[in-house]
Amino acid sequence: MKALKTFLFLSIFISLMIHLINFIAMDFDQNFLWNWKNPLINFIYAACIGITNILFFSYLNQLFSWEKSPKKMLFVGVIGSVFLSTLAFFMARIGHFVGVEQYTFQEFLAIEFFGNYLFAMLIAFVVTLCFHLFYFWKALQEAKLRNQHIIAEQNTAKFQALKSQLDPHFLFNSLNVLAALIDENTDKAQQFTTSLSQVYRYVLEQRDKDLVELKEEIDFIKGYARLLSMRFEDAFEIHLDSTIQPHFLMPPLSLQLLIENAVKHNTISSQEKLEINIYQKSNYLYVENTLQLKSHFASANTGIGLANIKNRYKNFTNLPVKISAENQKFVIALPLIENENE
Repeated sequence: MKALKTFLFLSIFISLMIHLINFIAMDFDQNFLWNWKNPLINFIYAACIGITNILFFSYLNQLFSWEKSPKKMLFVGVIGSVFLSTLAFFMARIGHFVGVEQYTFQEFLAIEFFGNYLFAMLIAFVVTLCFHLFYFWKALQEAKLRNQHIIAEQNTAKFQALKSQLDPHFLFNSLNVLAALIDENTDKAQQFTTSLSQVYRYVLEQRDKDLVELKEEIDFIKGYARLLSMRFEDAFEIHLDSTIQPHFLMPPLSLQLLIENAVKHNTISSQEKLEINIYQKSNYLYVENTLQLKSHFASANTGIGLANIKNRYKNFTNLPVKISAENQKFVIALPLIENENE
């Protein structure tokens, strides 16, 4: 509505300016100046054609976008605008001759022929084509900038994710556990070493990928869970729901980061067991852990880990990462991304 009001005022102004220019060209003929028909006719043509195109392009922008469908916008926009502008020109001529000049409709039809519209169609085609080419070029430039921005964000997120996964504290704790197991139980030490090497192999293999199958993440988490179980013994447990559909996609190492956050933020002991449940509801994967925050953590939603995951998901889906904490449970819902190759 604001655009229509602005255009109506602009049409009135342009009509009056054209009338003033014609008044000067007519050697300041006073009779011409006070002839209300001329500015009214100018306004009828400008308003009919302009408002028609404003409404058309508003509707077109709801159907397509320059980012996703530039060719459709260009083709439909030019053809549609030429057709509708010609129709609007016809309606304006009715207003001009029937409304202002007092022709009967039959008299108006008698003077109408195709040649009356050729000039209007040509002007509409040239103006609309120039308009669309400008926005086509502008959209391409913006798309290039967005792609560069997305690539930069992805690289930054990958780097931050990799640094999070190769956390020196995690490696230090793992080596301490390994050293203790070597003295206590060589079989467990061997199992721990195997699981640790698998974890780091997966991290290094997936660090350059944007998305991986959920099945790969789940298999990785099983190995990662074995490490934590050997480290915390009976005080730590992960439950993976068997109904999870493995064909979905997700950014790699997302689950590991959430589990590492749960371990980092919560106390884990024989009296306060940390349990993590991973299950699927619709197109979301839920990671739920018992909430027993360490005293120096004011909130479970801290650190760069969750912000990192949110930023990574923004590159692939419009669905948000959901976070909630209630009933002594901290829950994060990760949107699952459809695998287009399936």
